[in-house]
Amino acid sequence: MSIYATLQSTGLPCAYSHFKTSQTPPYIVYIGNGQDVLNADNTHYWRRNTYQVEYYFTTKNESNEAAIEDALLENGFIYEKSEDVYIEDQGVFVIYYYI
Repeated sequence: MSIYATLQSTGLPCAYSHFKTSQTPPYIVYIGNGQDVLNADNTHYWRRNTYQVEYYFTTKNESNEAAIEDALLENGFIYEKSEDVYIEDQGVFVIYYYI
């Protein structure tokens, strides 16, 4: 399953890079973050696209976090999770998932 389909399965609004119209939290934004590659003998033996997933919210909701994390794991995406980061000028929190 693609990263987009995986994130959509959480039921939260989701977009690549940004939404075209204003969005009220909670929502998910994700962006490509390069590629991990294993090279040897002048070829790629293995490659995997990496992403940064951003979960924005105003009220802590561990069920939403669990939905994101379960969807990622069920679809083979291994992640690292940041702490809750408050963005003062926007009045929202964000959690970063590095995939």
